[in-house]
Amino acid sequence: MKEETNNYKQYILKNVAFGVKILRYLAFLVIIIATTKIAFRYFSPFIFALLISFFIKPLVKILHSFKIKKGFSVALSILIVYGGLIYFFILITTRGLAELIEFGNLLPLYTNNAYDYFYDVFSKAEALYIQLPPEVLTILTDVAKGIFDKLSTLLTATTKTIINTMTLLPKFGISVLISTVTTFFILKDEEKIFSFFIRQFSQPIQQKFIMLKHNLLKALVGFLKAQLIILTITFFESLIGLSIIRVKYAFIISLLIAIIDILPVLGTGSVYVPWAIISILNGKLRLGISLFIIYGVIVVVRYLVEPKIVGHHLGVHPLITLISMFVGAKVFGVGGIILGPVIVMILIASQRSGILPDFK
Repeated sequence: MKEETNNYKQYILKNVAFGVKILRYLAFLVIIIATTKIAFRYFSPFIFALLISFFIKPLVKILHSFKIKKGFSVALSILIVYGGLIYFFILITTRGLAELIEFGNLLPLYTNNAYDYFYDVFSKAEALYIQLPPEVLTILTDVAKGIFDKLSTLLTATTKTIINTMTLLPKFGISVLISTVTTFFILKDEEKIFSFFIRQFSQPIQQKFIMLKHNLLKALVGFLKAQLIILTITFFESLIGLSIIRVKYAFIISLLIAIIDILPVLGTGSVYVPWAIISILNGKLRLGISLFIIYGVIVVVRYLVEPKIVGHHLGVHPLITLISMFVGAKVFGVGGIILGPVIVMILIASQRSGILPDFK
């Protein structure tokens, strides 16, 4: 009896200890989420500068290996990378804005054409099925007209929202300028900045931060590999789908869609959904439905494979990755699909660096 009591106490203590550990991790997770939200709100240009510096650093090393001074190597690398990004952004924005304005002007014509198309379809259906009551046909026609009226209103509102967003470009330009200057100083004086930071802590903690930096870089490389694999899968899905329905320039369009898919705020839906709706409104029903099907396949495949791929390269179970993506999307919005796994990446790096204890 006494032995059973001791076993029961040990069982209770073990579960209490596990519960305390879980609460500790949850508290740490809440702190990271709250800190991330505050940081992005007030320090987004500097955070983006830190992230971009990771990508530019290899190019700086290559240029510096040719005996080019560190400052000039950094400036030239930033010019190449930022110049390319800004050019791509301006190109996409101006082209997209011009087409949206043109589409907005032609929207009433598209709506009328689509209405006539569907009215003709219903008329043919009436001829084929003469026994169909006229009241039913009238109801179907009214429903179709209502749907297209709502789509027209939605697309018009979306166009206005995008145009209004263009007014924020000056603010965006200032952020880009600050981010560019910050990237220069981070890359130029990386050793000084990191040394100053770790000197504020004791020797054991310094070692943990050095390990944390190493593990974060390793995890970041793994995460980028996972995203590259997902991007490749998206590209081939688009290429195969668009080739089957015989869309012109399928390769170039698929490549652009894959690049846009990198941006979590946009994603493939920002291309396929408007394209499909416009096609349907323009009377190209088969093309529109086909585009919706391709988009649906891409979304389903992504949600099936992304947790497994990201989890494999981060060294965590796919279920944890899926939970982090879902919670991240709930907390941060669409961008949380990326931020969620990034937070998990920070937690794992903290464990491997000894800042947080490992799970048993």
